[in-house]
Amino acid sequence: MSLRLRLVVTLGITLMLLWGLTAAWSMRDLSSQLERSLDQRLAQSARMVAGLLDRVPAATWSGEVGETSVIPALEGIACRVSSLRGQVVAGTHPGMNDVLAVDAEGYSYRDHNDQRWRVYTLVDDDKRITVADRLRERESLLSQVRRAAFYPFLLALIGSLIALWWGVTRGLSPLSRLQRRLMARDHGDLSALPIRGLPGEIRPLIDGFNTVLARTRRMLALEQRFTDDAAHELRTPLTAIRTHLQIARRVNGDPRRKAMQQAEAGVERLTKTLDQLLLLARMESEEIARGSVDPTRLEQALEAAMVETGSRDRCHWHALADQLHIALSGELLVIALRNLLENAMRHGSPDTPIEIEAHEADGMAVIDIVNQGETIPPEQIARLTERFHRGNHPQGSGLGLSIVEAIATRVGGSVRLTSGDGIGLRVTLSLPLA
Repeated sequence: MSLRLRLVVTLGITLMLLWGLTAAWSMRDLSSQLERSLDQRLAQSARMVAGLLDRVPAATWSGEVGETSVIPALEGIACRVSSLRGQVVAGTHPGMNDVLAVDAEGYSYRDHNDQRWRVYTLVDDDKRITVADRLRERESLLSQVRRAAFYPFLLALIGSLIALWWGVTRGLSPLSRLQRRLMARDHGDLSALPIRGLPGEIRPLIDGFNTVLARTRRMLALEQRFTDDAAHELRTPLTAIRTHLQIARRVNGDPRRKAMQQAEAGVERLTKTLDQLLLLARMESEEIARGSVDPTRLEQALEAAMVETGSRDRCHWHALADQLHIALSGELLVIALRNLLENAMRHGSPDTPIEIEAHEADGMAVIDIVNQGETIPPEQIARLTERFHRGNHPQGSGLGLSIVEAIATRVGGSVRLTSGDGIGLRVTLSLPLA
């Protein structure tokens, strides 16, 4: 069921129920009011007759006059005037004694020839006045009044339903315009939808849709970037591996063995580059939520990183507090430390130690990894976290520091690089404490 039809049906049923209840209540109240008005008319007719009879000679009520005056009968209305002794002085319908012969004063119902009558009797001094209405006339009058009152209700209900359909259609017209706008867009158009001129109730939906479009654009950009990087960086090692394999196929002895070793080294480098590329793509596409993982003890992660890189003999760490727990999964923390240690081993002097320090500052764990070596110019320092920037060391993949920066950024941390004063490179990694 469409939204328009659902709204019209729901509001229409509600409107019909309200109008129906109002009409029923009005008809019931109208019937009661009309019944009371007709009863008051009966009583007023009896009092009017009593006022007219005040001029009749007193001998009529004393029994000196023996004849009964017959008044011409009217359809549906009866009247009788009698003395308190029961003598009929005047009246209509002489044959309706079962209706008009009422002694008690007030209202009552009587039946005559299978027809019901409403009777009112008034006792005034020495005379009794009885008037009656046939209920069939009352019901006919009530039906006419009900019809006269019902038609405006019916007309108003039909008009309300038409106005409801028009109002719902007009109210949903922004959605129709938005649908036409979406259908007219190019398949590759992922730009944000404009929210100007849209009702406030639709704006949260459009905001959410624009957020999805932004995420889609970002994911497509990341996929495109990954594809471009892979095509750019994998072409050279693949070409080298193919060249060494071709040489190995044509020669024998030591040249063949050296060519195979070079091909194996190329495969190893290619595998590592692929791993780093996939890891970097994962870092850029995933949202790493703080506090959603178990904290990792810094010293435990550092031990694992040194084992993976084989750098335990060269690493010297100072004041590495056991109580430092990082709000990051153990896998990602080990990857970050491993990349930093590999970078320090590759670019530092081989006969100098790698100094590691850690301390707490403003709710962050600050980890310094320092290697000795040549001073790096400031313009080179600014580019060290760029993808595939290897500086003067072409043997690396150029992705290690980029991955470390991506991991730190995702959890609200940072990476700072400095060089000089006898220090080849100092990497200061700040990560949130658990």
